[in-house]
Amino acid sequence: MTTPVEFVIQLALESAPELIEQTATANQAIDESIGEIQRIEQVMSEWQPHSEVSQINSAAGTGPVAISEELYRLLQMALQVSELSGGRFDITFRSAGKLWDFRHQIIPTQAQIEAAITAIDYHKVRLQQSTTSPTGYLAEITSANTSMGLGAIAKGYAIDRAVQVIRRAGFQQFVVNAGGDLYASSVPGQPLWQVGIQHPRQREQLIARLPVANMAVATSGDYERYFIHNGQRYSHLINPATGYPANGCQSVTIMASRGFWADALATAVFVMGPQEGMALVEQLDDVEAMVIDAAGIEHLSSGFTL
Repeated sequence: MTTPVEFVIQLALESAPELIEQTATANQAIDESIGEIQRIEQVMSEWQPHSEVSQINSAAGTGPVAISEELYRLLQMALQVSELSGGRFDITFRSAGKLWDFRHQIIPTQAQIEAAITAIDYHKVRLQQSTTSPTGYLAEITSANTSMGLGAIAKGYAIDRAVQVIRRAGFQQFVVNAGGDLYASSVPGQPLWQVGIQHPRQREQLIARLPVANMAVATSGDYERYFIHNGQRYSHLINPATGYPANGCQSVTIMASRGFWADALATAVFVMGPQEGMALVEQLDDVEAMVIDAAGIEHLSSGFTL
């Protein structure tokens, strides 16, 4: 999670004599899930100076760092998505991504980009289990110029953790929404949640309404963090191969069983582009996609239903 994200948690309560008790339990579950999200940010945000990820970045090129099993498992999944996407999803993209300033509309020089992309390579992130580590798990970045960022997977993971907290509290009908990426939970016999997907160029218009139950939905688009310079749109979605923003899509929406999976795949497919990205989606079980390409043309995976 690279920037602060507003999490909205909505629980559906039954109309019953126990409504007051349910409301109190719901408020407690919401508070606990928000606390869990904040804890994850303290562990996984590269913008938190004492996070585990920041410690790995600070030690880049000098040796391994002891990390929690939780971060170890998420990094394993991030590297798996890197393999599946041929490196188009790469947590070491930050080596170039940190050069871009979308708030002040600063474009790095060509020389800066060329130097930075030599540091981008997910193979430079190494994980191992170790009996000598106080936690049992180690992570290492082998190059001093390489740094990682989990903004394209940690938000989805935070959603998953919030879902687990709420379900443990006994609720089954709810939505956890993190800046547009969400998980919608439902039970048989109850109405499905309707999830609106924003049009990437007409902000007040929806391009789709999706009926969703027990699925995560994540969208990566070039219309949230971006600027236009000399007629060229520059978004925060960096292509690790070039160090420049990917430009083959306007938006990618992924539906998957887990938030972290949908989050990471939305970024991967966006960078891959509509043809390669959709080919990847079709190889995966329980994953569907809607891609709006650079020309505004809609592409749907074979199992995607509106």
